[in-house]
Amino acid sequence: MATDEADEIVWVSEPWMAAGACRGLDPAIFFPSDGSGVIGARKICVTCAVIDDCLAYALKYRIEHGVWGGSSERERKRLQRSQLIHR
Repeated sequence: MATDEADEIVWVSEPWMAAGACRGLDPAIFFPSDGSGVIGARKICVTCAVIDDCLAYALKYRIEHGVWGGSSERERKRLQRSQLIHR
C-alpha cells in the first residue's frame, strides 16, 4: 500500500492476491479492534496458500494496520526493526 500526497490509500494489486484465503471475505475481519479479532483473522491466514507473499507485501509497503500474512501490526513492526538491525 502506498499513499499519495493527499494521503489517499492506493492499493498495489498483485497476482497472488487472487489466491488468498481472504478473497471475498469481509475485510473488517482483517482489521480487528482487539486481540480476539486478530486470532480470528489468523485462523483464516493459516489456511492460505499465499501467506508468505501476503506478509512480504505488508512489509514491503509498510502496511501499519490489519492482519497481513498472519501477522498483527505489532508483529510486523518487530519484524521491520529486526530487518533493519540485521542489514
